[in-house]
Amino acid sequence: MIADFYRRHSMTLIISCLIALPVLTWYGERMPSNNDIEAWLPNDSQVRRDYDEFVRTFGADETILVGFQKPFPAPERLNSLARRLGSLPGVGACWTRGDVVDLMTANHVDAATADERLLHLLRAPAGDLETLMLSLKSDRFASRSELLEQIRSQLQYCDMENAIVAGAPVVTSQLDMLGSRENGRTLFALTLLICAVLLYFNIGCWKASAALIVTNVFSIQCTLSVMHLLGQEMNFILAALPVMVMVFTTGAAIHFIGQYITHAHERNGIGRAMKAVIWPSLFAALTTVIGLLSLAISDIGPIPHFGKAAAAGTIVSFIVGLGLTPAVLLAVKYRVPQSRPGQAIIERMGMIVLNHPMRVLIPMLLLTAFSAVGLRNIRTLIDPLEFLPDDDPVLRDTLHVKRCLTSPTTIEAVVDFAGAESSFFSRLQEVRRFEEALQKNANVCHTLSLADFFPAQLNEKDLSISKLVSSSGSEAAGSLMADGCRLWRVSIRLFDDAPAPMRQTLNDFQTASWDHQVTFTGLGPLLEKAQGDIFDGFWKSFSSAFLLITVVMVVALRSPFAGLIAMIPNIQPIVLVFGILGWMDYPVDIGIMMTASIALGLAVDGTFHFLFNYQSSLRATRCRYRSVRRALLHTGMPIITSGIISGVGLLALGMSPFRPTMRFGVLMFCLMTAATIGDLILLPAFLSIRTKRRRISRGASMPAISAHTRAA
Repeated sequence: MIADFYRRHSMTLIISCLIALPVLTWYGERMPSNNDIEAWLPNDSQVRRDYDEFVRTFGADETILVGFQKPFPAPERLNSLARRLGSLPGVGACWTRGDVVDLMTANHVDAATADERLLHLLRAPAGDLETLMLSLKSDRFASRSELLEQIRSQLQYCDMENAIVAGAPVVTSQLDMLGSRENGRTLFALTLLICAVLLYFNIGCWKASAALIVTNVFSIQCTLSVMHLLGQEMNFILAALPVMVMVFTTGAAIHFIGQYITHAHERNGIGRAMKAVIWPSLFAALTTVIGLLSLAISDIGPIPHFGKAAAAGTIVSFIVGLGLTPAVLLAVKYRVPQSRPGQAIIERMGMIVLNHPMRVLIPMLLLTAFSAVGLRNIRTLIDPLEFLPDDDPVLRDTLHVKRCLTSPTTIEAVVDFAGAESSFFSRLQEVRRFEEALQKNANVCHTLSLADFFPAQLNEKDLSISKLVSSSGSEAAGSLMADGCRLWRVSIRLFDDAPAPMRQTLNDFQTASWDHQVTFTGLGPLLEKAQGDIFDGFWKSFSSAFLLITVVMVVALRSPFAGLIAMIPNIQPIVLVFGILGWMDYPVDIGIMMTASIALGLAVDGTFHFLFNYQSSLRATRCRYRSVRRALLHTGMPIITSGIISGVGLLALGMSPFRPTMRFGVLMFCLMTAATIGDLILLPAFLSIRTKRRRISRGASMPAISAHTRAA
């Protein structure tokens, strides 16, 4: 029935897909992009709610620093540039150091004190950097990238294009560019080419290989169109999705072709191949979906989105990979090769594993146990600067500003005077004392509040809210005080904003006793919170995926014991690779965090195909020895080919300039390689313990096998 359908409708199916492909491509490529830093920070926590409230209260007060090294531009040129930059849409204000000093001296702060208050903010301790500060308002510009282009255009117009431009919006814009689909097209094209070559070496037909690559593109565009239809946004993590979908689709096609080669000599070869591959492929797709959906547990924005999108891609890949591959083989009149390279090697390897299973198991289990000890050393890291390549100009400029002037990351303190019956003057004095207390912390390099715009000695009768706003500048006052004068903002910059010092400093602030309610927020606390969320999400998603996949494995194999044994070679790669990371003290970032659950879902693909074939032979022969050997001969090459194509395809992501994508690709390659070894060596070794070859009577039922495995 299946064979008849494909003989009659293969060309119709293929032509329909080719007609739909341009439409799907047009629609899928129109998906919007969003790489805002806030989008991938914890989105359902008190820390995030505090940050969102802070943004609503004081405005999205993002800042960009424009710095100049010696010889500095003349003050007139700096003032002219500041006026031009301040007039750009999206820029709330642009201050030179002289502008801020003038605001302070207008309130009778002496010039030396004013200049001292700008140390580590606009004045470098060594005097080797002159800066402008731009305050941005997100409700006034549509795109950070467009605004930065306008800023650089003004710098070029003023013949100052060698200026240093740094700040969170600059980093976000660069991440947008590095993680964009446009930037990844060359890498994706290279991945397709590699897969086409590997497919050819496996199936020996250029026409079939090229047609299967087109099938992969169709599957990818279907997935992107589904994402767009569901309102998803592209981000730097989802930029790796096309390669993932290609891996899923190619894996399904490879396993079908492997079974088709076995049954091609039969009249109903297509139908027999589909029957042999449909159930293990279905269970493999189900476990992959489980592994991906387990990422939804994470509270780090793009990770749940990636899990859901990749789960949709898995379903599309399963349908397209198994649905179109038979049509492709018939359309190109694929001929099965007489011999398959590597089959003899698999047979020799199988004999070693069958006859000496303990010699294989003991060293592999000892290595895994040693690696497991390293799991306790796993630590997390989420730092936007870590996402940039080493030679990136934005990274270079940001590190230069951080080294010479100030940290780009701030902790924002909001002092709430709700219920306090005090004057403006007394509140200003209390905020000043609060700043002095903060500055006693050894890691604090600078604090800024509205109180810094006024002299230390004030006369209450001369101070009013109207003078406060007019003399300090309406833009400065509006960004440092809100709700009348109930909420006062203090921006805190640190000497060392690395995760551990940031965590310790924040803990010191939060455990201290303050006279009024103080909320500590900003990107700094959000980044610190994200460290713990990555760690918790890593273990929660992995443990959930492991438990659910184990249940699926037990149900599929109809045996709790067999299901548990089958999970050993699938858990071993994760323990091995992540244990080594722990021993190396290599931090787990947002890209690496996803690999464990995804790899677990992908690893069971080969396990299902091997065990379904093993059980089929075991029912026919009642001999575990022969069943393991035949399962290796039937599924060994498809497992190896699928593992190589998947691993190398994902390894191509290692060439990405975007570090999370690069690390994701390299880790997935290592995990897929270890999983392939586990399926072909560790699992057969477990099944071969205490087995002996049984003599089979001539009348015994034997499973159908191809000529090159008949000698088994």
